[in-house]
Amino acid sequence: MSTLLLRRLSLSASLLVLAAWAWPGVAAATPAAPPAPAPTAAAPSATARWFNRDLVTFRASLYGNTPAMRARAAEGNLARIVDQPGHATVSTQNVPQGSVILADGQLVTVLTPADRDVLRNETPAQQRDRAVQRMQAALAAAEQARLPQRLLAGAAWTLLATCVAIAVLWALRGCARRMRRRVDAWVQRRVHKLRSPSARQLLFGLVTSARSLGRLIGWLVVLVLMEEWLRFVLGRFPYTQPWANAMAGWIGERLAGFGRATLQALPDLVSAALIFLAARVVVQAVRIVFEGVASGRFQFVGIDQPLAEPTRKIITVVIWLFALAMAYPYLPGAETDAFKGLSVFVGLMVSLGASSIIGQAASGFTLLYSRTMTVGDVVRIGDTEGVVQQIGLFTTRLRTPLGVEISFPNNVVLSGELRNYSRDPDGPGLWVETSLTIGYDAPWRQVHRLLKQAAADTDSVVAEPPPHVVQSELGDFAVTYTLRARVVDVAHRWQVRSALLAHIQDAFNAAGVQIMSPNYEADPASAKIVPKEHWDGRPPTINAP
Repeated sequence: MSTLLLRRLSLSASLLVLAAWAWPGVAAATPAAPPAPAPTAAAPSATARWFNRDLVTFRASLYGNTPAMRARAAEGNLARIVDQPGHATVSTQNVPQGSVILADGQLVTVLTPADRDVLRNETPAQQRDRAVQRMQAALAAAEQARLPQRLLAGAAWTLLATCVAIAVLWALRGCARRMRRRVDAWVQRRVHKLRSPSARQLLFGLVTSARSLGRLIGWLVVLVLMEEWLRFVLGRFPYTQPWANAMAGWIGERLAGFGRATLQALPDLVSAALIFLAARVVVQAVRIVFEGVASGRFQFVGIDQPLAEPTRKIITVVIWLFALAMAYPYLPGAETDAFKGLSVFVGLMVSLGASSIIGQAASGFTLLYSRTMTVGDVVRIGDTEGVVQQIGLFTTRLRTPLGVEISFPNNVVLSGELRNYSRDPDGPGLWVETSLTIGYDAPWRQVHRLLKQAAADTDSVVAEPPPHVVQSELGDFAVTYTLRARVVDVAHRWQVRSALLAHIQDAFNAAGVQIMSPNYEADPASAKIVPKEHWDGRPPTINAP
């Protein structure tokens, strides 16, 4: 028994001597020395890392040595012990300061109670066991890395894995090419059977999208294959095995997290899908109702044919917005700060950048529901006159008598002057007006008769209501007469007006009445009229030699 006591005293003395050697700040210990001062935790924590592996984390100073100094000393002790011949075995010894960790009987480090992870409720025993396990694994890996046969085996496995990866990539490339040729042949057969150009374009668009999706899937397969090859190769060498384990753990955590998130989101996704499905059913019902209104079969709450389509679009948008608002809380990630921030950002962009677009749309709806004009009306917007082709959500299109199509923003139409020649209280059609000045020497009754005769000789001018003449102004040198004639064919009013003006010239030339428009300065030597024998053109004048 005395022999055993002597051995224990000798081991304790040797540990104290090694501790004094390992940390310069430790004084030589004697059996009569008082207990060591309590460790402090003022310095930041440091982790001892050796052979690409984390061993232990120091969180307190010991005998004036900071955690970083203790971590570097432990790393140096392990490197020195591994360089010695033989197989190193990790063991522990309890001392008043905590636990001494030995490798092959030599000091590696000392763990104190202040080094444990208090946030995880770690006990000193758990801290010691985990450090011993990690050190033993690191020592075994370091010893394995020095064996030539292990390095040769790793190189052989790397070569074999590389050959297999190249073969798999080559096979995938061949399968992709064969699949693409088959798809192209099938598309060519289908294209020859399709007669509609729009169906062909739709088929080509679907094929292009499918090819892009196939390329994306192919690259994902290549990336997964390269990741598996890299992870396998790293696992063949002791030094890089932690990297392979980290890759496997990262992928496993991501897949597990994705699976858990998918399972947790399934009830909410089902709820959102039911909401959107109900919205689609309501939209279909609205479409059927307004198709009946647009076809003229019936009216719905005062909405007639012209307003059926825009009203259907408004109700459809409102239904989908309501469905989106109802399904928003059930969408995955809707409660995250990133999703909320994105929603605020999109709303800010819409409010700042789309104010003019919203104003245009509001003006378009105002034009539609105020029934200021409809498609087919002859209108005048500013200085432009034409037939209304379309009243869109943002613009209104006119076609001028020259065949030019002009688009006006709806807010310009709404804020400017609009004349609708197709809206007349006297019925369908419009009044065509033309003004001319005649001298005071011409009887006004004759002028009235000549203008009415010209209107009667013009085709497309209706007899009821009859054309009439208005003396609109008594000027300084002439009287202004305005002829108003009713035209039913509004679309050809310019051709009718041109023919009316031509008949006015013929009637006044035949009567010998001079038209003094637009200006008058003095009476000419002869009346400015064209004799009837010259209505088809004057004969050429031949000068005498």
